[in-house]
Amino acid sequence: MRNPTPLALAALLLGTPVSAQVVVSPTAQSEPAPSITGGVLQDVALWVSPGAPSSSLFLTAYNSPNSGLVTFGLGGEQLDAELADGPMSAVAVRDGFPLSGVQQTLVVAASINFNGLAAYTVDPDRADRVERIGAAGFLTGTQFSAVALYQNEDSGRFYVFAGTSTGVLQQYELAGDTGRVTATLVRTLTTTGPIAGLAVDEASDSLFVTQQGQGLWRYPAAADAGVTGEQLSIQGSGGLSANVGRVALYRARNGEGYILVADTGADAFAVYERRARTLVGSFRLADADGGVIRANDPVALAVTASSLGTTYPDGLFVGSDALSNPQRFLYARWPAVAEAFDPALRIDTRFDSDGGTDGGTDGGPGDGGGSGGRGPRQARAILPTSRAARVLRPPCRPPLRSRCSPWCGWGVAVATEARCQRARAALKCAPSCVSLDSSPSRWRAGPPPRAPASGPAARRRSPSASPWWASTTSTDRWSPIARH
Repeated sequence: MRNPTPLALAALLLGTPVSAQVVVSPTAQSEPAPSITGGVLQDVALWVSPGAPSSSLFLTAYNSPNSGLVTFGLGGEQLDAELADGPMSAVAVRDGFPLSGVQQTLVVAASINFNGLAAYTVDPDRADRVERIGAAGFLTGTQFSAVALYQNEDSGRFYVFAGTSTGVLQQYELAGDTGRVTATLVRTLTTTGPIAGLAVDEASDSLFVTQQGQGLWRYPAAADAGVTGEQLSIQGSGGLSANVGRVALYRARNGEGYILVADTGADAFAVYERRARTLVGSFRLADADGGVIRANDPVALAVTASSLGTTYPDGLFVGSDALSNPQRFLYARWPAVAEAFDPALRIDTRFDSDGGTDGGTDGGPGDGGGSGGRGPRQARAILPTSRAARVLRPPCRPPLRSRCSPWCGWGVAVATEARCQRARAALKCAPSCVSLDSSPSRWRAGPPPRAPASGPAARRRSPSASPWWASTTSTDRWSPIARH
């Protein structure tokens, strides 16, 4: 039996819980082409193809002139390499960016040659899957070390967060109406150390940041929010070593899931609950007996809760290995990661049968893995917006940033498509509800209406008919409102 470390021994003496470190065996690895030599694998962004998950792509950033922005398939095979653009230090990807009025999958990479940020589009059906937008970088003058893309669900506006190795962290608003990407600085955040990784959780408007020597931090993501952050994990005592890498989100339903951090100094990956933001434990990618570490000094990682076809039907995790040459990233099925812990972590594709450990005790709010930002949206049921269609659908949930008790079981209605999307992303809803009258801007508080004891509306309560609160003759549309 391995002797406990001094930190674990101290925790035992103090009566505090000790988080577990477990071993997960990888099943595959990326296979860079022979031309990809030298340099560090700095970042990985996973793009999940909405229509064909098996066509999903890994976009990687190498800081070598012989590599740069390199694209891999789910099988580990190299598909593309933007060698002419030179070395890259970070990469992020997100769907839905309006470029000349057409929604595109946007990639933003921190380019060393362009001394700033470069933009690309992704299309797996093109011969050249990744194409640069414009002749060079769209934001120049700074060498960035980390990037993350973010779309505000209230305004629909796109942003990029970009950090440097000197501790500068900035937020820029992006626009593409001219056919090129432009960036406008909206705020500079207050930091305490070099920026190692960025990930946005749009369900809670949170930006998670790893800072060298300072652990894991959370900042508000909205452009008009404050500039100071909250330290979630302190170096040395919060599950992280002084040397950390990228951060990624395992996005489960209902705002649950996990925050994963590449703990470079510990040859491991730390796992935090997404909502409670507390440490669950850590894992290593190693041989089954734990004797040989496969992911050494990991810097980059990516994770998804989505099914990626028959090969990875229950999600996927990848982490980089700094000792391989050329540097590679290793694949592990998410169930292998989840079931290595006791109790097991959540496997979102098995939502109906697996409760997971992410219970989130604070009731508060909880963006495609890695510093690659949010990634594609989950499929969402969209409510009709006309007043003739008064359909109430329980899957929709309350506004963002809600801190409230379990949601109303009698049903939920939402006035607009955008509100439905925001509601589905929220964590919980309050038992008190509000009514939206003929003026969409006027809300009034109150309980849900009582069902009539008899009459046509009461008959609609039968299983064979629409529920009484879904009546198309009602003059009010009801929706839960959060208690803040």
